[in-house]
Amino acid sequence: MNFDNKIDLQKEIGKTISLTDGTRKLTIKGQTRSYPVHRIPLEHLLYNRQNGRIISSMNRYESEGKDIQSLSKEEYNDLVEQFIVESNSAALNKTKQNIDLFGQRLPGVVLNDGTVVDGNRRYTCLRQLKREGKTSFFEAVILDPSEGLSAIDIKRLELNLQHGEERPVDYNAIDNLVEVYNDIEKNKYFTVKEYATNTNKTEGDVKKMLKKANLMVEFLSFINAEGKYYVARDMELDGPLQEVMLILNKEKDEEEHERVKNALFTAMTLSKDGDLTRYIRRIGKEIIQAGNREQFLDEYDDIVEDVYDAYQEEASVTVNTVKKLNENLKNVREEASSIVSKRVDETVLTRVKMKPIDSLNTVIRTLDNVDADQIARMDAGSKKEFARLVEQIRKELGAYESRL
Repeated sequence: MNFDNKIDLQKEIGKTISLTDGTRKLTIKGQTRSYPVHRIPLEHLLYNRQNGRIISSMNRYESEGKDIQSLSKEEYNDLVEQFIVESNSAALNKTKQNIDLFGQRLPGVVLNDGTVVDGNRRYTCLRQLKREGKTSFFEAVILDPSEGLSAIDIKRLELNLQHGEERPVDYNAIDNLVEVYNDIEKNKYFTVKEYATNTNKTEGDVKKMLKKANLMVEFLSFINAEGKYYVARDMELDGPLQEVMLILNKEKDEEEHERVKNALFTAMTLSKDGDLTRYIRRIGKEIIQAGNREQFLDEYDDIVEDVYDAYQEEASVTVNTVKKLNENLKNVREEASSIVSKRVDETVLTRVKMKPIDSLNTVIRTLDNVDADQIARMDAGSKKEFARLVEQIRKELGAYESRL
């Protein structure tokens, strides 16, 4: 950024920064202890560029060719504040009202250079309240990286605080996927096991998130929007990607896995259904996992190729590009919709036709559980009732047989 942010908060203690009587417990490098909380002027502080709430928004800003490095400190803070407000305005307003009524109850965590590691939303609320003439300070623990804290130590603490204490339920799902992808796959900050430990999740859950994050990256590459995570956010792809992942989990053959994946990616761009998650789930259940999958994939191959080529020819892809190409590929889109509808209807009809057979198979499996030796040991009354039921079954079968 175009500013010199070399403030040393430790040197400001006793001057512009005052010590409160509060503390906050933090676990750093495996050691948990209470750290003193200080009252810091808001103008000393700087938003954390790596904050999970703004990953997609920052990604969009830079993808549009805007230079974050050219901003002044005030311009940068104003920009990130806007991103945080847009990420979840309802949750922000709730936090702001709470702080306005009761004060800042939970201290944040900042680095010695003023970067806010934990508490970016609270910092945003306090900035807004300051403009309303109500407060000028942020209460936080001050950590000094020069005292042996590595970038990984700080990132580990940030994850632990976000996921272990605050539970980021208000984080956008795609932003969470991007964070998982960056921390484990791209930057190699953590292994799956380490990430699970620091976010209070199971390894299985983290593996699923990483698998879905990789699918997101592959989808963006498929539509020539590589690295443009905000496109996935704008398209609200978390639910559809979850369905794609579940479908692909059952594809053991590598070649078939790739073929099905590309068909599903194509369907995600062409869907005319308002509920994309349900649409992808239906393709999986009624086609990919049904008896007519090969016919569908054969018919869909040309559509996959047309869609892929159309996106690869675009110089830059955004959500508006998706809308534009859906207009340009109107005939392809209609054909794709027709193929999906036809194959889904086939499966539903086959299932209806097979229902009587499935019902009889269920009856046979139930009869297989009857112990013949127990019949011989029944008393007279039970045998009479058993015989009556056998006769009823015989009559029912006779009625069915007469219709053959």
